[in-house]
Amino acid sequence: MTTSPPNPELISALALHYDELVAYIRRRFHGTQFARDVVHDVCLQLLEKPPQQVVKLPFAFLRRTSFNRAIDRRRADTTREAYFEPTAEVPDWHVHGVDGAAVLEFEQQLEALLAIIEALPARARQVFLLHRIHDMPQREIADALEISVNMVTQHFARAMRDIARHWEPARLALAGRR
Repeated sequence: MTTSPPNPELISALALHYDELVAYIRRRFHGTQFARDVVHDVCLQLLEKPPQQVVKLPFAFLRRTSFNRAIDRRRADTTREAYFEPTAEVPDWHVHGVDGAAVLEFEQQLEALLAIIEALPARARQVFLLHRIHDMPQREIADALEISVNMVTQHFARAMRDIARHWEPARLALAGRR
């Protein structure tokens, strides 16, 4: 892919008429920073992808290019605003909506559950973790451990009984179902 070198007449016209171009875009689109951004975009465009044909009226070309670039930016901003919410309006759930006591209770219950799982017999613990954590079907567990599906079911049932007996949230859930 060949690119033509930057046109020195256009670059010098841009430097000479920079303030006029910014004022023109500012008047048409209301915003000094927006106008400066547009003129800078035009400058980059001229450096990266200069026009292929000779430009006879550099100032007119720059005004038209700046105007077109401003329209493109405004349309892009409008589209972006239509599909994305500003981050300033998104609530920070991690700071405002968290109850410290609830977090502490959750961590304590999680530690209690982990201790109960660690206390399970080795085979029951292994079957429980493979089935519940790794979502492995009982048939695959039986094949991997070289035991029958019936034994997988028994080990899993024992793990669930022990957890239900020793872990408070499980006890409360079972009591609520009765």
